[in-house]
Amino acid sequence: MKKLKEKIQFLLLTFFIFLIAYWTIFGDNGILKLRKIEQESEKVKSASEKIKAENERLKKEIKLLQEDRKYVEKVAREELGMTRKDEIIYKKKQDDGKEKK
Repeated sequence: MKKLKEKIQFLLLTFFIFLIAYWTIFGDNGILKLRKIEQESEKVKSASEKIKAENERLKKEIKLLQEDRKYVEKVAREELGMTRKDEIIYKKKQDDGKEKK
């Protein structure tokens, strides 16, 4: 009788230990969930840093566009293809048949 009681206690203790270990690893707040959240957090931090760098670049460009007339002219020429009055643009074809400015 004593041996049976000890076996039952041992089995119950073992069952609860495995149950706690399972919850610790696989539960809603378990280790696996924590690792997944940490990975997602790193991705968000990385994306945030990229966005911050892009914002800084855009702020600098905005400042240049507001304050530097030569930069505005450069952008207008390169991106919009604008010219000054009485200015003629010559385009020459490249070897592959495409036009080059």
